[in-house]
Amino acid sequence: MSKLAEEQEVERLFGLGPESFVAARNEAARRLRREGDAGAAARVTALRRPSMSAWAVNQLARGRGPELEGLLEVGGRLRAAHRAAVAGGGADALRAATRAEREAVAGLLAAAVEVLESTGHATTEATRDRIAATLHAAAADPAAAELVRRGRLTHDLDPAGFGTPDAAPEGSGEPRGGAPVDRPEPGVTAGKRRAARATSKGRDVAASRRGDGKAAVDEEAVAASRARRLATVAARDAARRRARLAADQAVLATRHAERLGRLADQAERESARARTAASAAIDAAAAARERASRAAKELTEAEGRLADDG
Repeated sequence: MSKLAEEQEVERLFGLGPESFVAARNEAARRLRREGDAGAAARVTALRRPSMSAWAVNQLARGRGPELEGLLEVGGRLRAAHRAAVAGGGADALRAATRAEREAVAGLLAAAVEVLESTGHATTEATRDRIAATLHAAAADPAAAELVRRGRLTHDLDPAGFGTPDAAPEGSGEPRGGAPVDRPEPGVTAGKRRAARATSKGRDVAASRRGDGKAAVDEEAVAASRARRLATVAARDAARRRARLAADQAVLATRHAERLGRLADQAERESARARTAASAAIDAAAAARERASRAAKELTEAEGRLADDG
């Protein structure tokens, strides 16, 4: 099989529903092996079935390409605005880009939910959150954007955030000087010199131990500081993700409420039209009854006259 034909087969597989993916993939791999293309068969076999949320994002890449490209463009502006704000620029551009990114994600999230519901797949809150997280990741990272653009995701992406932790300082012990040189003093015996050397060596060992202990304490302090820094960065990124997801849900809920309001207004207008039609029908029925009554009366009178003439 040519590379182009293999590419078309892979594209077809990722366009199928998740429930059909595995069987179709295995059948394609068997067909490739029968045709003698073991390499293509192995590559197709290695393809993993997309999760439901990843599949929904893949369908956006297929059916909502312009809207998806709009999100990725907004993501580029958001990254640029963030860099400018960090460098001391104004925050207005950052706020505007953040708002535009959230609105783009909310619109695509609504489209993904529509795709899932129209194909008979359940849409849980967890599924919506994972779709939104993948869309935010695509806006935040060019590499993630390319993965989403290809429409072949097998798993969800996680937005890492725009900030990166600063490099933590490395710990170092204090430099230690060389050991003092023993010089025999005049009038000091060899035994006294040996005792002095032993005492000096003991002092050196004790000093070395104190220095090592101080270095160990410094290293422990640096490690603790680094751990606190990483924990703070992780908490910040987690809070940022939760804030983004909450904002997405708020926008989606607002749009849902607006749609229900429009439906309610439409239902009210239809109800008013129905009441008007019912009132007209009642009036028409009353007029018909009155005409029937007059016709019956005229018939009775006509029959009476015939009886009199007979």
